[in-house]
This record gives sequence, structure tokens and C-alpha cells, in this order.
Amino acid sequence: MFKLNLLRALVFSFLIPFAALPAHAQNLGGATVSGVVTDDTGAAIPGVTVTASRVGEQAGENFAVSDMKGAVRIGDLRPGAYAVQAVLEGFQPLSRNVTLVTGQVVEIAFKLVPAFSDTVEVVAEAERTGEVAILETRRQAPVVSDSISAEEIRKTPDSTAAGVVERLTGVTMLGNKYVFVRGLGERYSGATINGSTLPTTETEKRVVPLDLFPAKLLETVNVVKTYTPDKSGDFGSGVVEMTTTAFPRSATFKLTVGSGYRSSTTGSDFRRYAGGLGRLGEGGQSISSVIPKNPLKRTSGLDSSGYSPAELEVFGDAFVGDWTGTPGTAAPATDFSITYGDTFGSLGVVLSAVSNHSFDTIDEEQRFFGLDTGEVLVPRNDYDLTTDSERASAGFVGNVSYRLTDRNCIYFNSVLTRDATAEDRFQEGLNTNSGGEIRDYRNRYQKEQLFSSRLRGEHNLIGPGMGSLFDWSVAFSEASNDSDFRENLYRESAPGVFALQVGFPESGKIDYFGLSENIQQGGLSYSVFYTASEGRVSGSFKGGIDQMERTRDFAARRFRFETANQLAFDLELTPEEIFTPENIRPGGFEIREVTGTNDAYGASHTVSAAYLMSDATFGKLRVIGGARYEDSDQRVRTFNPFDLANEVESINVSRDVLPSLNLVYQFAPQTNFRFGYGRSVNRPEFRELSPFTFVEVTGGRSVAGNPDLVQATLDGLDLRWETFPAPGQVIAASLFYKKIAAPIERIIQPTTELRTSYVNAQSATLRGLELEFRRSLAGLAGSLQNWTVNVNYAYIKSEVTVGQQQLSVVTSLDRPLTGQSDQVGNLALQFYKPEWGSMVRALGSYSGKRLTDVGAFGLPDIYETGFTSVDLVVSQELGFVRGLELKLTATNLLDGSREFLQGNAVQRRYTPGRTAGISLSYTPF
Repeated sequence: MFKLNLLRALVFSFLIPFAALPAHAQNLGGATVSGVVTDDTGAAIPGVTVTASRVGEQAGENFAVSDMKGAVRIGDLRPGAYAVQAVLEGFQPLSRNVTLVTGQVVEIAFKLVPAFSDTVEVVAEAERTGEVAILETRRQAPVVSDSISAEEIRKTPDSTAAGVVERLTGVTMLGNKYVFVRGLGERYSGATINGSTLPTTETEKRVVPLDLFPAKLLETVNVVKTYTPDKSGDFGSGVVEMTTTAFPRSATFKLTVGSGYRSSTTGSDFRRYAGGLGRLGEGGQSISSVIPKNPLKRTSGLDSSGYSPAELEVFGDAFVGDWTGTPGTAAPATDFSITYGDTFGSLGVVLSAVSNHSFDTIDEEQRFFGLDTGEVLVPRNDYDLTTDSERASAGFVGNVSYRLTDRNCIYFNSVLTRDATAEDRFQEGLNTNSGGEIRDYRNRYQKEQLFSSRLRGEHNLIGPGMGSLFDWSVAFSEASNDSDFRENLYRESAPGVFALQVGFPESGKIDYFGLSENIQQGGLSYSVFYTASEGRVSGSFKGGIDQMERTRDFAARRFRFETANQLAFDLELTPEEIFTPENIRPGGFEIREVTGTNDAYGASHTVSAAYLMSDATFGKLRVIGGARYEDSDQRVRTFNPFDLANEVESINVSRDVLPSLNLVYQFAPQTNFRFGYGRSVNRPEFRELSPFTFVEVTGGRSVAGNPDLVQATLDGLDLRWETFPAPGQVIAASLFYKKIAAPIERIIQPTTELRTSYVNAQSATLRGLELEFRRSLAGLAGSLQNWTVNVNYAYIKSEVTVGQQQLSVVTSLDRPLTGQSDQVGNLALQFYKPEWGSMVRALGSYSGKRLTDVGAFGLPDIYETGFTSVDLVVSQELGFVRGLELKLTATNLLDGSREFLQGNAVQRRYTPGRTAGISLSYTPF
């Protein structure tokens, strides 16, 4: 009944605040007084009653109560002189006289001091820059977290959220898009945008790829590292919370155009697949509408359900197209963005759009090893690969915020992102299975799209002697991934002569993949604020319910051209010359459907949750504790899309109570000591439960799911000391520990082919240290007043205990968790001269070695070696036009290689190359 009644409760709760509104609340005009209430240490004070009384009149209903962040707002005030007063038991009353005019918004900082103090201070609130505000929010946060503001994002060369997040302490990225928080793999890290859980476009992984989100669309990125009950139970190692602007302070407009150069690509030879990509990502070779929904097979005397040779010829002609890229030259990258925002009385609007188009060439080595009789590594397959990738990405943000009254706001946030890639890959080298040298041609088009929308209401309710906050939200998100690729395998038939290998799975191959995932989410919470013991104790109680329903549909269709008459064709020709309408005929090449028994799956996951928590401050000690209950029902059906009667079903049902406790002790006004404990879970991903199999590299490892996986449980401990010596500055040190029961790990299976899958290990532990230092250098010398340094470092160590079922398979019984870097560091050295409008920022980052694949049957584990990058950003305001700014960026200046070692042998290696960019921004106001 809990699940069935949630929507009913949401609708009912939406109406409650308006039933209680006083009559004057419907008046939306007039002036406004707003501000933040803090104590003499700078900590926010909830539950403070603030009144605005017009001089010469009796006090009326113009009052508000500060929320849990200390924020307070009184609107709809008629013009005139007012006495504004803040009152809370245990503190001295605070008063200030202001004169208001129609449409004016007066900002006041209310600083309350204890009743025994003789000092009362009232000052106008100064507007804070993004970096200062984000650190102040972090100082007052109930949890251990790290954040980056839009202001700082603009000072990096990063084009996506993936690059932005990697600048934070203890965070690394895998494949430039999968986030690892504190060394735990991408499966342990979640992502939200504007509070909405995001579906994933990935067919192989649980994580949301952060390269889908253009950095220019983001207002803040916050990585929460300790758990509280109002977060989802699959918290894992942390959650990346991305937000976009809601209520702009004033009218804003910004237009940016730019271009980029890549050392390994721009101006060089480049092969574009299927005509390339449009600006919005359109391209590829989708399946023709001529192709029927039924499997393509030839009719026979035993099976009349197939198609005749003549019909198969028609279908085969529909697959004629591009098999290899068209030679050309790579153009420079281009990008464009535009942002507009303004507040119209009670209505706030933000619109933002961004579009990028780029080219990239990667030359790569890959080797797949076996063991000879002397237990020495021998390359069974040894390849060189060249991949030409053309990428088009676009994003749009539309946010509307409306103040129904000063205590009731409605927010609607929507985000749409699209990322498309057209890729041509040429692979050549030794393939033992084929008996010699091979050449493999693969072309792939992939379009990933994600849309998220959320409607939220925030209502400050007034009750006798206390204030309260009612919050509700409904959200819908959908993600899709549509791709097609074609492949052909050639083998050396004579020195320097290569012929198509007819009948091989990689020859004449055409595959289509389609994924669609939806998330429907709803929740409500109610917080009550209180004070006691003459103001010495204050805090809040919060309770809420959440429900998330996630569904996924995935289907693949696979086809292959086959012939029983190979001698009739010159197989040394290119695929475009072989698979022509003249050769597609009875007695020639015929199209066949080779879709497998596990090539489709449908999945659903419903999580219903309820939680209670308390946030109480006792003098210098703040205690945040509570628990969350989650009922999880996860189901995956894997089946042949043409034979629904035969399917494999995996069901995971769990009910969990997830407690948490966070303590914040304030040693001094700007110094905190934090302790955190939390229990969370890590559930299998749909893909990991489905036995669907896919091979990324010819002659490489395939990946298969495991329907028997169970969820992992994480218990985490955190300690952090932090001090904020001045606005925009921080020094912090953290220790953390996590124990994981039944972690889900990827291993090599004991099969005759190179195949990997997923299993539950017995247990794992992870511990580490984080350090952060962000200071101005003015303290060293007066001449350095325009210089700041930002350094962070993390050391992480993990250990996995392998279960008995794996002892005879895995090579190493003493190893870290997969994907975990042992050391992570970032450095930013900045020169900023506001009078000149000049900024220079040098950025360095280092990620230590990490385990990428677990070895089996004597084969060593595969590790990626450490990697160091150095980037540079220079921006300059151009004084001859107001609001015009020039920005120059350069990345990977060291031009280092990414290298993967198996034992002492190189298993994989490539060099990403250097990039340089230039952009021009115009902000008229």
C-alpha cells in the first residue's frame, strides 16, 4: 500500500500549504526584505521570527521564520518606512529601520548574539562570489563534501562535467567519463542533476557518463562523501550533485564561440564514417524500414516461416552502405554556447544552450596474452589500432522558478543532453585464432541522449511557537542509446595480400543496439525547526518518503552477409566493392539474421523508502542522525527477441535499514571537526544480471552478465578537520574507511574463450587520507597578493578477500579493488588581477596506478600506470568592448601516454595528444 498511496500523498501534500495561506499571501506586488540569520560564529540559525512593521502602524502579519539554512524573506510590502526585527529566545532582539520603494529588494544580514553579550551587529549583506559562497555552504553543511562553483569551472579548460569533477579531492575519472570517488569504482558512485536521479545511457555500466553534461550548463557541482538518510540508499562512495541556476539575481546574458586544435588530429588525415555528423548529432546508418520484424532466414522444406531467396535479395540490398570511412582531413573543433536569465517579479527564468563539434584520432597498441609451458607471457593477439572519432554534443537547460508567496516557491528544472559519435576503426596485427596477420575494419555510430525534468515545491509553514518546511517533488528522466556498427575481418593470404574471411563472425557483420531507460521519481519531506533551553539548543526534525521506479528495455539485432560460393568473388576488394547490389543475390551473398538467444532484456527496479532524521545543535556540537528504510524489487528478463517463451529471469528483492550519524564540532568560528558513519548498499546493475554478451575488440575479451549476483553492503567511517581562515580559503585533512560485504567484481571466466563476467567477492576494505590546501599567497609576501594556490591529495589503499569459489581461478589473492588509483593529486596555481581583467591559471593532476582487469589461471592482473597532466588557462577582458573576454586553454602539455601493464608487458598503450583552444565571450550586462 505504501507504493500505491505515494502519488495520492504527493497530490494531497501539494494542496496543504495553500489551504493554510493567509489572505494577504495572494498579493504578489510590493517590496521585499530578505536575508540570512546567523550567530556570532557565522553558523545559520533556523526558527528565527523576523517581522517587518510599517512605522506608525500596528504590527500586522508581515513576518517570516528562517529556514534550516537561516534564510528568511518577507515580501508584498507596501512602500514606506519599516522597522525590521529578528527575535529568538536566548538571543538579543535585533532591529533595523529601512525605507522601501515598490519593487525594491533589500538584503539584510541578521547576526544574533546571545542575550548575555553587549554587542549587536546589523550589516547589509555583501554579494559573494561563487567560490566564497560555495566554501561557506560547505562549512555549514551537515556532511563531508567537496564542491566547485561556476566561477571556478570557468577557470578550467574542461568542457564537460567529467573534467570538472576530477579537479576535486579524491576524485578520478575512468575513460574520461566514469567517476571514481575515493578509489571506489564507478558502480559505487551516483549522479543527480537538480536533485533528480539520472538514468544511464550505458549498456555495459551502472554509472551515468558525466561527459554527457557540458560544463557551461552547470552552476555548481557538489560531491557528497558521507551518507544521510535523505539520500538514496545506493549511496556507495558518494554522489555527484549537479545543479543549474534557479533564480538569477539580475538579468544575465552570455554568448561564447570558440575553436580548438588537437595535436594528433587537426589538419591530419581523417576517415569520416557515413558522411559524418550533423551539429545536433544526426548521422549513422539506421536499420531500413524495409526490414521486417521477423528474423531473416531462408525458407526450407522443414521450415516455411522464412523468406525466399528473392525476398532475401531485397532485404540484403537495404543493407548496402558505408563499411569504411571516407578519407579526408580533420577540421578544428568548434563550440558555441548561449545563456540568458532574468527575474520578472515573482518569476525567474534561466535558458542555456551549448553545442560542440570535435574530431579525435587515437593510435593504440593492444595485446592479449597467454602462458607458454614455462609460464612466460606470450602474446596470442597483438594489434595496432587507429580510431578516428567525430563527436557532436549539445545540451539545453530550461529552468523556471515562481514565488507564489514569500514562503511558497515552485521550481521546474529541465535538462536535455545529446552526445553522438561516428567512429572509424582500423585494426591490424597478429591473431592466433585466424592463423596469422589480420586486418579488421569497424565503423560505429552511437547517439546517447538524456532528458531530466523535475517539479518541486518548497513551502515555509508557520505554526504556534515554531517554523516548518514542507518540500515535495516529482521527476521524470529518460535516457536512450542507439547505435549501429559494421565490421569486416581480413586475413593475410599471401605476403601483403589480405582477403575477406567469409563465414567468420566478424565478417559482413551489421549490428544494431537500442536502449531505453526511464525513471519516475517522487518524494515529500516535512521539517520542523525548534529551539530549547533558552536558545542554547536548536535544530530540526525531518521525515519523508520517496519512491523511484526505473525501467529499461534493451534489444539487439545482428545480421551477417554469407555466401557458399566464395570463389565467385574477389575477396581482396574493399567491403564497399564486395557488398554491392550486383553481388547480393541468390547464389551470391545473402543476408542472414544471427540475433542470439540473449540479445534482448527487459528490466525494472522499484525502490520505496521512508526516513527519519534529526539535526540538533548543542552549543558547539551539531548532531545529525537517523535511518532510512528501503524496499527494493529488481527484476531482469533476458530473452531471444523472437522467442519470448524461453527467457532467463533474475530477481533481487531486499529490505534494508540504513542508519547514519554525522557529528560536527566547532572548535572555533571558522574551524570544524567532523565525524561521519553511514551504511549504504550497492545493487547489481541490469546489465550485470543479464547474460547478454558483447565483444569490443576482435580477438579480445567478451563480457557476460551473471544472474546470480546479490547486492553489496557498505559501512563507512569519516573524520575531517577543516578550517576556513578567510573567504574563499580552506585547509582540510580527512581520514576515511569503508568495509564492503559481497563487493561485485569483474573477473576473467574459466572458459576456452577470453571472457569476463561479474561475481560477488567475499569482502573488501578501503582506507585513505585526503589533504586540501587553498590559500592566498599574500601572507608570504605583499607582491604575491594576486596569487592563490589550490592543492589537494588523496592516498587510498584497498584490499579484496576472494571467495572460495574463485580460489582456483584468479591469479592474485591479494589485490586492490578494480579501478582504484592508489594516489590522486591536483594543483592549481592562479594569478588574478581584477584591475587588468587578467587571469592565468596553471593546473596539474596526477592519478596513480590502478587495477583494471583481474587476471586468471596464472595470467597477471592488468594495471594502468600513473598518469600526469598539465593544463593552462589564460583569460583577458578586452577593454575596448565592455563585457568582451578572450580565453585561451591548453591541455595535456606533457603529452604523456596512457599505459596498461600485465606483469611487465605492455597490454595497452595510447597517447591522447595535446589540445589548444580559443574562445571569445560577450556579456553585455
